[in-house]
Amino acid sequence: METETKRMTDTAPPSPEDLHPDFRWDGAALVLRYLRETALTRLQEMTADPDADPAQMGALAAEVNGVLTGLARYQRHPYRHTVPGVPTLWTRGSTRVLDYGGKGIPLLVIPSMINRAFVMDLTLRQSRMRWLARNGFRPFLFDWGDPGPGEAHFRIGDYLEHRLRPGFAAVSRACGGARINLVGYCMGGPIALALAATAPEGTGRVATLGTPWDFTHFPEHDKFRENRKALEASLMTMAALFGTIPPQVVQSFFAMRDLEAGARKFRRFATGDPMDKAARRFVAIEDWLNDGIAMPLPVTLECFTEWLVDNALINGTWNIGGRILDLGMIDAPVMVVAGMKDRVVPPSSALPLADAIGAARVLQPVTGHLGVVLGTMADEEIWTPMRDFLREGDG
Repeated sequence: METETKRMTDTAPPSPEDLHPDFRWDGAALVLRYLRETALTRLQEMTADPDADPAQMGALAAEVNGVLTGLARYQRHPYRHTVPGVPTLWTRGSTRVLDYGGKGIPLLVIPSMINRAFVMDLTLRQSRMRWLARNGFRPFLFDWGDPGPGEAHFRIGDYLEHRLRPGFAAVSRACGGARINLVGYCMGGPIALALAATAPEGTGRVATLGTPWDFTHFPEHDKFRENRKALEASLMTMAALFGTIPPQVVQSFFAMRDLEAGARKFRRFATGDPMDKAARRFVAIEDWLNDGIAMPLPVTLECFTEWLVDNALINGTWNIGGRILDLGMIDAPVMVVAGMKDRVVPPSSALPLADAIGAARVLQPVTGHLGVVLGTMADEEIWTPMRDFLREGDG
C-alpha cells in the first residue's frame, strides 16, 4: 500500500512551465472532478477506517495513479496538430471555406458549430477531406471559426443567410455552377438540410452523419424542460460575463454524461508506448476535443431550448431565418448515418430523421459519434458506402 500511495503522490500534474503554451486543461478538470467525487473520496474514507481492506485500498490507489499518469503523459506529449495548409476559397467574418482540390464531384462538408472543423482534417492519415479528394470528389470544408463581433448576436438563421449561403455560392462558382453535394456532421446536419431546403436548385445529394433529430432521446431532455427558466438565466449570465458562451460549457454538457469513460481512457493511455501510432492518435483526438469554439448566446439558446427542450426539429417548428424548416422542399436524395454506439447523439435520436425525410439510404454502423469520422473501420463501413451514394446519378 505504501508503494502504491507513493506512486500516486509522485505522479503530480506538471508545473505550468512544463506545459506547452497552448495546452488546455478543460478535459483534465472534468476527469479530476470525477476522481475527487469517486475514487479519491472512497480512498479517504477507507484510510480513516481501521477495518478497511488493504487490497481494496491498493486497487483504488492504483486506479487513481493510472488516471493521473495518463493525464500527465497527455499534458507533456509533444504532438501538436500540424497538417499541410490548403487554400481558402472564400471568407467572411469568422467563417471560411477551405478548398481541398481534386477534380471530381463538388462536395461541401458542414461540420458542427461547437467544435473545430479540423476534425475532418485531423492528421494526414486521418483526413476525411483528403480522402474525399482521392476518391472522386472536389471537396470543400466549411469552417465556422470563433464568433467575432460580427457574429456575436447571430442565430443559426443568420449564419445560414450571411455565412453559409454566400460560402455555398462561392463553391458553386468555383465548380462552374454544378450542383453541390452536402455532408453535415452532428449539428451541421440540420443546417445542411436547411441549406438544401432553401437552395434546392443548386444542391445535389445530401448525407447526414450523427445528426440529432428527436431530442426526447437525449438524457437531459426532461431535466432541462423542467428547469427551462434556470437554464436560460444561466446561459444569459455566462454570455454577460464572457460575451459568448465558453466552449467548456458545451464540452462539459456531453462529458458529464459519462465521466467514468473519461477516466478509463486516460488509464488506458497511461500504458504502452506514448509515441506509437495509437497514442499519437489519442492525443490528436483529445487536442481536438479540448479545442472547442465559443458560441453566440442566441445560437446556444436555440440549441438548448428550441432544439433540446421544445424538440423543434422533429415537431416541425424550427424557425430558421424567418421560415420554418420544410423537409419537403428538399428534392435531393438523402443518406442518414447513425452510429449504433453513439452516446453523443443516440441512434434513437438520429434515426427518426430518416422517417421524417424519407431517406433514400440509411446506414447504421456499429460505432460511436467520433467513430463515424475517425473510426478505424470508417473508410470501409461508412465513407465508402457514402461515397458510392453521393456518386449515384453522376456520369
